[in-house]
Amino acid sequence: MLNKAKKNIKQLFFFALILCNTYAVLAAGRKIDKIHFSKVPFKGDQSLQEIINSREGKLYEPRLVKLDRILLTNYFKNYGFLNVYVRDSVALDPRKNKVTIYYLIDLGKRYFFGGVRFSGLHSITLNQLEPAFKNLRIGEPFLEAKVSEAIRRVEDIYYNSGKPYVQITPEYIYEQDSLIFLYLKIKENATVYIKDIQYEGMKLVQKFLIRRELEIKKGDRYNRRALNKSQQNLYATGLFRYVRFDLEPLAGDSTQAVLKILVQEKEARWIGFRLGVAHDQEIYYGNKLELTLQGGHRNLFGTGRSLNFYLTPSFYYDFGNNKIFNSDNKATLVYVEPWMFYTRTPGVLQLAFEQYRPLNSAHFNIYRSSFDVRKVFSPGVEMNGGFSARKVDLIKEGEIDTTLISLEQVRKSAVYSVSFYAKRDKRKNMFNPHDGSYTDASVSFSYSRGKNENDETEINRYITMTASWQRYQPFRPKVLHFKRWNFTLATRIKIGAIFEPAGNKEIPIDDRFFAGGATTVRGYHEQLLGPAAAYDANGKIVRAAGGKALFLANAEVRMPLFWLLIMETFVDAGNVWAELKDVNPLTIKPTTGIGLAVLTPLGPVRIDFGYKLLPKKSDPSRYAIHAGLYFAF
Repeated sequence: MLNKAKKNIKQLFFFALILCNTYAVLAAGRKIDKIHFSKVPFKGDQSLQEIINSREGKLYEPRLVKLDRILLTNYFKNYGFLNVYVRDSVALDPRKNKVTIYYLIDLGKRYFFGGVRFSGLHSITLNQLEPAFKNLRIGEPFLEAKVSEAIRRVEDIYYNSGKPYVQITPEYIYEQDSLIFLYLKIKENATVYIKDIQYEGMKLVQKFLIRRELEIKKGDRYNRRALNKSQQNLYATGLFRYVRFDLEPLAGDSTQAVLKILVQEKEARWIGFRLGVAHDQEIYYGNKLELTLQGGHRNLFGTGRSLNFYLTPSFYYDFGNNKIFNSDNKATLVYVEPWMFYTRTPGVLQLAFEQYRPLNSAHFNIYRSSFDVRKVFSPGVEMNGGFSARKVDLIKEGEIDTTLISLEQVRKSAVYSVSFYAKRDKRKNMFNPHDGSYTDASVSFSYSRGKNENDETEINRYITMTASWQRYQPFRPKVLHFKRWNFTLATRIKIGAIFEPAGNKEIPIDDRFFAGGATTVRGYHEQLLGPAAAYDANGKIVRAAGGKALFLANAEVRMPLFWLLIMETFVDAGNVWAELKDVNPLTIKPTTGIGLAVLTPLGPVRIDFGYKLLPKKSDPSRYAIHAGLYFAF
C-alpha cells in the first residue's frame, strides 16, 4: 500500500509539472493582466511589485518569472527569512487572451544574529578581530552575505599579520529557536617571515627600481596588504605588462619563505600617431586638421625615467585660394623623474615651443616651460605643486588674429607662476558617479611682465585661488506604479578669486576666469558669460574678456531611462565679474534645461539643451545646445 501511495504521489507531481509547463507554453507571448502576491506578515523597504521584473500590461515571459522568484527569495533572505520558499502559478484567461501571475510566498522562520564565538585564538586577540564584525550587530536579521564578508575580513587580519597558512572553519549554531551564532574554528599555523626576495623576467629594468616600489622587504613578516600595494606600485610605473608574486616556503622551516617576483616588461621605446580636428572661430572656423607624431622612451637606462616628444603640425584649407597651408606647429618635450625627495613623488618637466604663422595676421612664437610634482597620499587624496613660465615673442608686426592670441597676451609677454593644488575624491565611479564627493582647491602666485596700453613696462603680481565641492546622492523616488528608479542628485559649488597685493593692473587673459558652456553654466555659449571683449554688428557678444571673480552653482538630477540612456534635468547659475569689487549676488545668471547621455566605454557622451532664465540683450540667443564627453561635473 505504501509503495502504491508513493507511486500515485509521483504521478500527481509529474502531472502537475506537465500542466504547469503546458500553461507556461500557452501563456507565453500573451500580456499580463494582473500580478498577485500571497499575503505575508512582513513589510520591508520596498513593495514586492518593485522587486520583480514582470509588469502588468507587458508580455508574459517565463524566464522573467523564474528570475522574479530568485529576486523575491533574496529579498526576504536579506531580512533573516533564510528558509523562504517562493513558487509561482500562471492562470490563462482565454476570453481576455491574457494571463494572471500568482507568486506564493512561504516565509518560514525568521532568524537573527546572536553573536560570534571563537576557538584557537593565540597570537591574534579579540580586540584585533573586532573591526571585522563592525557591520554585524547582535539582534539584527541574520544576513549570510554580511557574515561571509566578516569571515573574509578575519582572514585578511591573519594574512596581514604574517599568517598566510591560517585555516578558518565557520559553523552556525542555532539557539533559542531563532538566534544564529557564528562559531569560528581557527588554526593559526606558523608566522611566516620573508627570508629572501628573488626577481625573474627583467630585461632592461634594474633591480633597485623594483625594490623601491615594494612595501615589504627581507626580514619582514608576510603581509598580503603590503604585497597588493606593491603590485599596484609596480603597475603604476607603466613599465610592466604583468606582475605576479609567489610565496615559496623553505623546506624544513615553515616560518621562512622566499618571495618570488615575476614581471614582464613593456617595450621601452614607443611611437604613436594621432589625428584630430580643431575648430577655430571666425575666418577658419571648423577646418583645422591636427596631426600629432609622438614617441619616446619610458625606461631610460633601466631607471624608470621617461623622455617623450610630441610634434603637432596643423593645417588649414583656404577655400578662397584653394590651398592647404601649415598655420602653426607645436613641439613638446616631456621628462618624468618618478622618484623625488627619496619618495614615490614623480616630477614632470615640460618644454614647449609653439610657432604660429597665420595668414593676414602678425606672426609670433610662444615658449612654455613647467615643472610639476605630484604626491598621492591615499586613494583619491593627492597634492600637486609646480612652477610654470610663458613668453610670447612677436616676430612680425601687424594686426593680430585674436582667435589665436589676444593683445593682452602679447603685451604681457612673460608670465611666471608657482601653484599648489589638492584634491579629495571619494567617488566610487569617476565617469558615472552615484555617491560620494569630490573636493579640490588651488592657490597660485603669478608674476607677469610686459607693456601696458601706453607702451610702458608694467609688472604685476597676483594670487589666484579656487575651490570647488561636488556631491553625489542616490535616491529612489516612487513615480505612479512604476518600479523605483535609481536616480542621482549631483550638486556643485565653485568659487574663484584673483587678488592683487600691489594694486589693480591687467591680468593676462589666460589666467582670468571664464564661464558659460557645457561644463559651467549651460544655456550660455562657451565662455560667453561675464564681461565682454567684443560685440558683433548687432550688439551681440562674440568674445568674453574674463574676470577676477567667479561663482558657479549647479544641481542636476540624473535619471536612467533604459539600456545605457540617461536623462538629465538641471539648474545652473553663475557669473564672472571683472573686478572683486563688482561681485553682486543679484547679478548671478540662472539657467535650466534637460539633456540625454549615453554610457559608452569611453565615458558618458551627452547633449544638453540649456535655457537662460534672465537673458540680456547682448546674449547671442535665449538658449544654447551643448555636446560633451562625460557629465558636466
